[in-house]
Amino acid sequence: MIQSVFTVVADIDAGAIEALRSTIAVIHDDPGGNAILPLAQFDTLHFSSLVLADGPTLHPAKLIFECNVDGTVEAWLVALATRAGAGVDTLFGGCTGYPRSADAETRRAWLTSHVVRPGAFHIGATGRSVDRIRKEARLRQAIEGFLDAQDQAGRLGGASPESVRAEIQAFVEADPVLAWAQAPPGERQSKWEHRMYLARAALVGVVALVALPLLLPLLLVAVPILLVKERIDPVQTQAAPAAYVDEVQEGEDKIGVAQNHLSSVIPVKPGILRASLLPVVLYVLNLVARIDATHGNLGGIPSIHFAHWSLIDGGRHLVFVSNYDGSWESYLGDFIDKAAKGLTAVWSNTEKFPRTTLLAFKGATDGPRFRQWARASQCRTDAWYDAYPSASMSIIDTNSTIRENLFAKLDAAQTVAWLRSL
Repeated sequence: MIQSVFTVVADIDAGAIEALRSTIAVIHDDPGGNAILPLAQFDTLHFSSLVLADGPTLHPAKLIFECNVDGTVEAWLVALATRAGAGVDTLFGGCTGYPRSADAETRRAWLTSHVVRPGAFHIGATGRSVDRIRKEARLRQAIEGFLDAQDQAGRLGGASPESVRAEIQAFVEADPVLAWAQAPPGERQSKWEHRMYLARAALVGVVALVALPLLLPLLLVAVPILLVKERIDPVQTQAAPAAYVDEVQEGEDKIGVAQNHLSSVIPVKPGILRASLLPVVLYVLNLVARIDATHGNLGGIPSIHFAHWSLIDGGRHLVFVSNYDGSWESYLGDFIDKAAKGLTAVWSNTEKFPRTTLLAFKGATDGPRFRQWARASQCRTDAWYDAYPSASMSIIDTNSTIRENLFAKLDAAQTVAWLRSL
């Protein structure tokens, strides 16, 4: 199935910022059901955020609307412009060039013209729609309720794993609400998609080998320049002001919510070297993610639902948005311990990142300075919508595995393992 990850980025008119803050504050208080843009009405939307980015290097300030959806970008924008048109007008009405008398098609066209597609992205629950994630959660809950009732009635004592599984299958087959679970589940990533990305990677490898003799003189010049710049580029030396950290943390670790959200808009280091390197790094990282990170694990990090990097403002700023499980501290720890090289290769091209060597080394492995830089460069998330707040990636994957193997052929060991997941 198609899943789309992107942002809508618009310049904010100078006189409209305070009114926009008030609008976003209403959405922040109830992102799913507010009167302006009730995002819960869209059953294809996984996560969404609004960030009013007005840092010292951003002129004019930007409104960044993150969208992680099932289906195509075009289908989502049609639904948004049609079903929430008045809210879209209110939200973007203070943005440069927004049509003052917008009908649904004019609105959609304007939003489309402001779409920024990611240079690199990750989807944890690959191939699983909002509807499927919710249904599989209810399926697991129903099966566990059935097993509890059977256990209390004394019907499970001495029963073999195979017979218990057969009872569960019969229970699901008899319940019309769960009838959908009998159909074969879709693949998380089709074999065709995987082969397509493998072929693309092979083509990139061949082109790189063919071009290497031509690129070698350029590399002989670029690498020494890079090494010198890495030694003299300014790095983050101070912690972010305590009041700013408090403001950023205000939206983190909400009670009853399994996930957190992180956003940053960071200036790219000036010069043609960084402007050339960063898109290449993002392209390669994205290709690796499409091949190797299709089962919820990005570089050894299993807790990310959706994340992406995008270049905006003519390539002068790098946007990063992420929806992840657990605390900010544990998330940064995973970056340091499991994915430092790939992340360093990206962020070493942005200002004040910890000192690196040859683009991908050191950097994020300098834990204290990396954490300091990450907090200082983080934006306040002004509003955040989450379609399934109690579901971690681990829970989503377990629920999918339960459903996928409910009617599959399993041997004795696999049957025991399946039952233990309940």
